[in-house]
Amino acid sequence: RKIMNPVASWLSLNMGKLGILLSLFFITTQRYGTNAQVSTTQSSTPTPSKPTTTTSKPFWERDQFAWITPLFGDISDECREASNRYVDSLLAIVQPQSGKAIFPGIPPALQMFDSNGRLPMEGFLSDTIDLPIGICDLLGNIIKDCSYMLPSFLQNVNIKLPIGYNWNPGSYEECLVNEGIETKYCTVDMKGPDLGMGNNPFGRVQPKYETEFTRVNSLLSRYGNFRKSFKASNNSLTLNIFDLQHIKEFVGLLDKHADLSGKISDTEELLLLLGMSVYSALTQPRIGMCFPKACTAEDINKNYNNLTNKSFNIQGLDIPIDLKIQTRDPSCYTNDNRSGMPEKYPGVVIFFYILFSFIGALIIIGTAYDLYITFPTQKRKPDTLIPNFILCFSAYTNASRILSTESAGKDHLDCMNGIRFLSMTWVVEGHIFFAVFGGAIRNLGDVLGLMSGEGSLAFEAIINALPSVDSFFLMSGLLTTYILLKELDKAENNVTKHTITFIMYYVHRYLRITMTYALVIGVVIAVLPYLHYGPGWEYISTASSDCRKFWWQNLLYINTLVKNDEDNSCISVSWYLVDDMMFHFFSPIIIYPMYFSYRQSKRHLAGITYWFIALACFTFGVFYIAYTTHQSPTEVLKLPGLHTNYTYHVGFYFAPWTRYQAYLIGILAGYVLHHARGKDIKISEAINLISWQIAFLSAFAVVYGLHSAYTSQSMTLFSATMYNTFQRIAWNGALAWVIFSCVKGYGGIVNEFLSWSAFAPLSRLTFCTYLIHIEVQGMFASSVLSSFPNDFSYTLNVWYLIGQLFVSMSAAFILVLCFELPCMRVEKLLIETILAPFMPNKMVLPVKNGNSKEDIDLKGLKKTYSNDKY
Repeated sequence: RKIMNPVASWLSLNMGKLGILLSLFFITTQRYGTNAQVSTTQSSTPTPSKPTTTTSKPFWERDQFAWITPLFGDISDECREASNRYVDSLLAIVQPQSGKAIFPGIPPALQMFDSNGRLPMEGFLSDTIDLPIGICDLLGNIIKDCSYMLPSFLQNVNIKLPIGYNWNPGSYEECLVNEGIETKYCTVDMKGPDLGMGNNPFGRVQPKYETEFTRVNSLLSRYGNFRKSFKASNNSLTLNIFDLQHIKEFVGLLDKHADLSGKISDTEELLLLLGMSVYSALTQPRIGMCFPKACTAEDINKNYNNLTNKSFNIQGLDIPIDLKIQTRDPSCYTNDNRSGMPEKYPGVVIFFYILFSFIGALIIIGTAYDLYITFPTQKRKPDTLIPNFILCFSAYTNASRILSTESAGKDHLDCMNGIRFLSMTWVVEGHIFFAVFGGAIRNLGDVLGLMSGEGSLAFEAIINALPSVDSFFLMSGLLTTYILLKELDKAENNVTKHTITFIMYYVHRYLRITMTYALVIGVVIAVLPYLHYGPGWEYISTASSDCRKFWWQNLLYINTLVKNDEDNSCISVSWYLVDDMMFHFFSPIIIYPMYFSYRQSKRHLAGITYWFIALACFTFGVFYIAYTTHQSPTEVLKLPGLHTNYTYHVGFYFAPWTRYQAYLIGILAGYVLHHARGKDIKISEAINLISWQIAFLSAFAVVYGLHSAYTSQSMTLFSATMYNTFQRIAWNGALAWVIFSCVKGYGGIVNEFLSWSAFAPLSRLTFCTYLIHIEVQGMFASSVLSSFPNDFSYTLNVWYLIGQLFVSMSAAFILVLCFELPCMRVEKLLIETILAPFMPNKMVLPVKNGNSKEDIDLKGLKKTYSNDKY
């Protein structure tokens, strides 16, 4: 009793200060006065039970507990009974009856109550926007002759709205680890009215793979809209809408000058609902709430719909104040199922467990066999299929290949090792920054300010990290062309070898990517969801579920091109693989005419002209789409009047036809490097210096050129269209020059750095790093960042980059060791085995003049298509 009396006192006196929902709880309770009755009995009727026991001066009315547990609406009997038991337990703490036993220790109901999140959080006034409100427009139905009754200083007030501090997860562990009550933890979303920006900033139904930008764009749109549209008056009172004492004092002033006729509680509730609604519309806050386990998401939503079924029209702002408080079944977790995955393993999960076990067994056997034939003395390696197949999985040989710092061959472009790794680091950093929006970040206003031009010029490299992906398209197009042209030269006039080259161009690419890709999808389905849990684990479990449904779309590389009735979030960065595969399949239309044109004329004019025509066609296409659909210059920078008319289901940022420019420039770079292979290219010092300056300024303009647009939050449609049209040409043209200059000996210190041998093993991990890093970040955001409120800072962002890059590349090393390299070696073995019976290793072909003959090695073709790294 010595312990529980202070607890009951604290609960009674401070309930109204604990958060938005509890503030409504507190305010609406005041309506019943000091003689209200309190029910302590359970009920299973369709409405909350009528009071059966009274006290002299009770503090709570039973029905007001509906703000923290379902009591209203057409909810299930099981949920209502569980909620009533929860309420009874809380009432027993607040108003214990004499002679009743007190719970030993902390009561389960109090533990359940205490685990609820509170909004706004402490410190929320550090990030605010002042919203001007006309009191007479708002309370005209309550205060008669408002403009006459109220003095001028009360007729207009500035409501202080918090921008950040909008996600309080509460205590996930405290809710679920409850020995006295079966509980369910749910993330509850608060949604306000449309502020004129539309519910969807993309203007269409966007697939799940775009959700990384969706929340950011939505927040930026609302933030910018408020900053520009609503200017606070310096001569008006400032009202802290979430400070109950402040609200009471303000309503007291109103009552003093204009008789509220007993509508004080209505006025207080209206002001708080106004603040909640606009606050919810602006920042889309989330709260972690603890409910009885028997209550489903549907029960919770019906209850809150009943409580918030109010709407106010503020004539002065023309904003409907409409509040929705909702949750979803995937956002709810119980102690016996914290991951949100099915209680029984799905069949596909069992399949992948068997497959991974089989691969693991092959790795153990292959490694042991490899060590046996290698140590203590080198033994003759087998030349039959089965032993060589087993050796493909040797961890010893595969690890040696991954960690080797030597070049892959004489034609290997070493400088691209550094470009690969640095570009991947840039990709990871860009995703890490946006990952903070998926966690319980408090100082959201500071971050939105940075993205709205308040950051320094250097910060543009983070918020405009989008060119990093184009770098990979460039390198892919370059290597594809560089290798294909070499093989076409080898084939000369032999039709059979040209046919094999053409077929292998498609078969090898598909197998090279898809085998590893499919196994990573298996990891997402069967491994990641069961590794951990957290308040936001819905992201991981949904990805697993979507991969089980749509794996076939991903493996056919059509997942971003097909319009599904349901979202597909399986490997959210897989849009890049779709684009890259489409580019690879389409590019022979560009490469073959360039090759045959030169072969026939021994001049480059026709081939280069053809390439320029293709570039011009795709460039015009980008210009037309960007201009007619009012595209903003980037996905992050959303400006008024732009990005309003695009309705196609494949997003502008992700569509292959808007990104092919980067790949085309890679094709030209590969063509030039192929024809410069083994040749000494002479470039004067002046031309080299000018070319480097042009490349630097072009790349700098792409990354940092939008700083003024971020600062002013304005840009003309023509300027935005020109940026969209030419930014990929400028960036990839600059990068193509860097590669050419480094390869031909004009890169200087840049080439020495990019060709550093330490980059070689790191570059071999980039493909698997790209596939897995977004899932690693999702797990981090869904568990750690979602479990407790945290603040964004530059230092913390660097720590996240270092940690997640290390974890992602460590995971990638395991994937390359166990999946990618074995798949590559198996593919090589199968290609050589399948092709060998059909053709001899040596073919005698006539030389071009027909007077002599030479031998051509078929194995060279098979080897090349098995060992390339693109």
